[in-house]
Amino acid sequence: MATRVEIINDFLAINVNVENTIQRTAEVSGSTLNFGCRSGECGLCIVEIEQGKEFLSEIELQEKETLEEMNKCDKSKNYRLACQMKITKPNGLIRIRN
Repeated sequence: MATRVEIINDFLAINVNVENTIQRTAEVSGSTLNFGCRSGECGLCIVEIEQGKEFLSEIELQEKETLEEMNKCDKSKNYRLACQMKITKPNGLIRIRN
């Protein structure tokens, strides 16, 4: 079972299996999303989730701290680090803007 991931800025739409990361999805699809440390510390891969955050893993401590340092942890915004997100549920739609 897959969830559709759309990376808006790249005009990409990919069907992705549960437990895959957005980082892996972006890398294999040819997306222009940038990655640095790949551990949630540098913040280079910050994206905005426009739709489908309920199909993504919860924010872990490292990601939360990095977002707070970048002043992107405002609950009214849907910022996440692409290297830290996993798809947790099938049959959804996730729309990401970088």
